[in-house]
Amino acid sequence: MRSSLSARLTYRIMAVVLVMMVVIAGVVHFTVREYMLDEAKERYLGYLLENHQETRRKLSDVHVAAENNVHDIERDIDDPDKMFDHMERIVRQNLPIVCCTMLFKQDYYPSKGRVFVPCARKDAADNIIVSRIDSTYNSYFYGEWFQEQMKNDQSCWTKPYFESQQFAGGQEPRLLATYVVPIHDHEGHPVALLAADLSLEWLRNELKEDIKEINDQYEKGHKHQSYFFIVDREGTYVIHPNKELMLKPFDEKVGKAMLAHRGTCVTEVDGVKSRLYYRSFKYVNWTMVIVTPEDVILAHAKILNIIILLVMLLGLLAIYLFCRRQIKDIADPFALQKASLERELKIANGIQMAMLPKTLNSPSGAVDLCAALTPARDVGGDLYDFFLRDNRLFFCIGDVSGKSVPAALMMAVVRAMFRSETRRTDSAAAIVDTMNRSICEESTAGYFVTMFVGVLDLVTGHLDYCNAGHETPIVAGQPLNIKPNLPVGALSYWNYEGQQTQLQAGDMLFLYTDGLSEAKNTADQQFGRNHVAQLACEHSNDTARQLVEFMMDEVKRHAGDAEQSDDITLLAIRWQPDQITMQASMDDINLLEPFIAHAAQQAGMEERNAKRLRLAVEEAVANVINHGQATVITLQAAVEDSQLVLTIDDDGQPFDPTIDSTTDFSVPADQRPPGGLGIMYLHEMTDGLDYQRVDGHNILKIRKNK
Repeated sequence: MRSSLSARLTYRIMAVVLVMMVVIAGVVHFTVREYMLDEAKERYLGYLLENHQETRRKLSDVHVAAENNVHDIERDIDDPDKMFDHMERIVRQNLPIVCCTMLFKQDYYPSKGRVFVPCARKDAADNIIVSRIDSTYNSYFYGEWFQEQMKNDQSCWTKPYFESQQFAGGQEPRLLATYVVPIHDHEGHPVALLAADLSLEWLRNELKEDIKEINDQYEKGHKHQSYFFIVDREGTYVIHPNKELMLKPFDEKVGKAMLAHRGTCVTEVDGVKSRLYYRSFKYVNWTMVIVTPEDVILAHAKILNIIILLVMLLGLLAIYLFCRRQIKDIADPFALQKASLERELKIANGIQMAMLPKTLNSPSGAVDLCAALTPARDVGGDLYDFFLRDNRLFFCIGDVSGKSVPAALMMAVVRAMFRSETRRTDSAAAIVDTMNRSICEESTAGYFVTMFVGVLDLVTGHLDYCNAGHETPIVAGQPLNIKPNLPVGALSYWNYEGQQTQLQAGDMLFLYTDGLSEAKNTADQQFGRNHVAQLACEHSNDTARQLVEFMMDEVKRHAGDAEQSDDITLLAIRWQPDQITMQASMDDINLLEPFIAHAAQQAGMEERNAKRLRLAVEEAVANVINHGQATVITLQAAVEDSQLVLTIDDDGQPFDPTIDSTTDFSVPADQRPPGGLGIMYLHEMTDGLDYQRVDGHNILKIRKNK
């Protein structure tokens, strides 16, 4: 009898532990996989962006150099001998340009013969050779390319090509791209083409070095490894690790996959499932791509999941052996059952509490948040979650029907689903709708969840939310308008309706489960929704932590000696948009406009001054991003006297923009060194600049009168 009972107790305990382990293993597997994919995407896009920016800069240097010299060439167009001087000067003053050539139309200079092609080029030792190369281009003006360019009369980049063996000097021909600019006579007629050649060998070498670093650091020992390539708009490889493929058509299947997605896609390359991260060049119509086999990205995730699975199986075996022995050794099986269940529930409570976030995962001064969960038993079915992504706060609060371990497991599943869906969409209604369908499809034995899901834009204060049968939240002391949606898991085909509202600076959003409003005292009196709303209104100016702690103290005082009958969960969120934190990337610079507009509006600034302030701040932040090598930039807004003061804090290299530019703007643009305009612009658009270097940070205060 005892042996049979101990076996049944052991199996029941093992079943509960097994279910928990399966759920946890599933959540861990999915979380680790997504984390690895996100980490890889950030890493490879970083390499891609670095090479993309360097390539774009070199292309821009050639473009600017060619365009800036058109005026001088056209001024001296009547003197053919001066063309040699112009070609040499362009090559000498612009490092990226390896050759510069003028292709005049036939018989333009009768004294120079039928064909006149002055050229300046760099040899293998970087010596500049100036010569006429008429014989090479003896019939260029009969070619379709030359005639078409003269007819179009527009600047453009040519298709990449390998230089002729004549100019290779016995070495391997270089891969070149040429920027062509039409040259006109004094009457405005096109008479020649200025061709500036950019060698792409540096780019091939740069990509080789970067991919070698990636292979050595992250992909060593793998059969398939990452590589870069570049294609043009006509589907031709510009650069590829296999030189035999260069200037040849690339995989049509890969091209279709890239067209169907923006920035990243998944497809098979050479029979290997891979992720492609890519970025386009606007003016030359090239696309830079890094191909990464998915097995390489997920290799560590697979190893980690196998280790976790083995540890869980060993743990399961250890638990089984321990339970069997302990239950057999104890005389009273019922006492053993109670003690064992208490221990298991305490473990489950620790796991459950560890799953809930304590603080925000990313620093931001735009939100003050505090949450608390007090289960009625060792484990409960209440849940909350929150995290930041793209300057948005994703949050939820929920209450699973039922009690104890099943409700706790359901709570873990729901939280995992919330985390999963918020990675795919920014719509609260879409998040709730997908979770509802998933829970209904999983046949969760009649369990359902009341939930409130919100997405708060920390820059604008716009709140997108969906209430699924949950308690009405309190905003700035007033009940929030909600639509009567069913709880999640109640009906698979229910169409959840989302809502939006605009928070004002300083507004407090207070959410709670019915464990708070339905808490009873010894006289069987409930705490009450009206009482909750009244207290939230009276303490709407408290901090989030103060409000949560006050509510917990009040409900405990109300309950007195009465036993807590339901889980109590509280979540307080205050939007305080006086600060914003952004990554030092041009992709995040669009966050500045709504932040500055809000700060200017709060300060009562005139629209004209607000616009000038925005332009000045964008110039300062862009300068930090492009030249300061910063990683994180923080902006704070404050009103001092009659001025709006925006403070920019970055961890980049030291730079004082308050020092006036030394650039002489009386010198023509093509004759003075680049730079200086941004600093002059910053001084003219503001009413004061203060700069300090503190603890490795640049602190710039931009002042603007209202």
